[in-house]
Amino acid sequence: MEKRVDPFTRTPGIAGAAYIDTKIADEIIDNFTSDESSKYVYKITGLRGAGKSVEYGKVIRTLKDNKKWLVYPLSAAGDVVKTLISKMSMESFIDSKSRTTEVSSSVSASGDIYVASGKGEVNIGKKIAENEHYYSDEATLVKMVSEANKKKYNVLVGVDDISKTPEMVKLLSMIGSMILEGMRIYLVVTGLAENIEEFSSEKNLTFFKRADELEIKGLNKFDITAMYQKLLKIDALEAKKIEEETKGYAYAYQVLGSLYYGKQKNETISDLIPEFERILFRDSYDLVWKSLSKGEKEVIRCICRTKDGKAEDIKNLMKNKASYPVYRSRLLNKHLVNDEERGYMKIRLPHFDRFVEIWGEE
Repeated sequence: MEKRVDPFTRTPGIAGAAYIDTKIADEIIDNFTSDESSKYVYKITGLRGAGKSVEYGKVIRTLKDNKKWLVYPLSAAGDVVKTLISKMSMESFIDSKSRTTEVSSSVSASGDIYVASGKGEVNIGKKIAENEHYYSDEATLVKMVSEANKKKYNVLVGVDDISKTPEMVKLLSMIGSMILEGMRIYLVVTGLAENIEEFSSEKNLTFFKRADELEIKGLNKFDITAMYQKLLKIDALEAKKIEEETKGYAYAYQVLGSLYYGKQKNETISDLIPEFERILFRDSYDLVWKSLSKGEKEVIRCICRTKDGKAEDIKNLMKNKASYPVYRSRLLNKHLVNDEERGYMKIRLPHFDRFVEIWGEE
């Protein structure tokens, strides 16, 4: 009997057989590897669960397989500068590891010295730790990257789900300085728009603020439908029905695909919706909701109450109409809503109105 293996996954950063190419990773790779491009930094943004880590992972894996590149993915937590130095120090051509040298000398002792009787040798041992507390972290890192460049390597630093910490600010500042020096060091990060925006207040990180920002929007409805047809072995009309429930949201696409793959023969799409909502609410929407301010939550509630998202109706439901433009702008920057249709605001996440109905007053 042939084993059935679910082609869909909910593991962050992994898309598996259900991967739908957004071309974002390809754009970054093409620019980093082109001799004609002068782009050194990319920021991948989008909603939580939009697939940022998937595109980031493709960049990391592709360039790791390129012999001209040294790739160092870093955790957003901890001392990222020291971690990068430690990782680079493991390269065979880096000769900056601390070495301990023992310096010995001998003298003849004679006379009435209490440590010796008659003539003998006294060994004096002294240990010197080279490079210890001598070079700053920045000087060490610059030297290592310089050595890598001399060996014809390009250096890529990656950070998934970046957030502002003193250590991260320090690392970005160093990378910006090295890029200005003409060194071949590249940076790719992912993050929520609000987390990346926090770096804007740092005066020495202008290069990061101005770097290319690529937003992962909804997956193409035709691509989702075609993938459902292929992986679930269903016809186009059935695949389209499933796709309509996802609104192009990458995490919803994976979750509903997995649920459909494992459903009983007599179950319909409607039968899967309660479990679909439970997973979305628990794993994604709860975090999204908690990240919103009081004013942003009010606007979201008003959008849900209008049903069609007409801007005038939203404002009429608000306690303070004058605050609408401010919160509208914030929600757009967080990629939670879109205003593609003039005079309307629509929530991007599938079944989010249902979440707000049940949990939106907390």
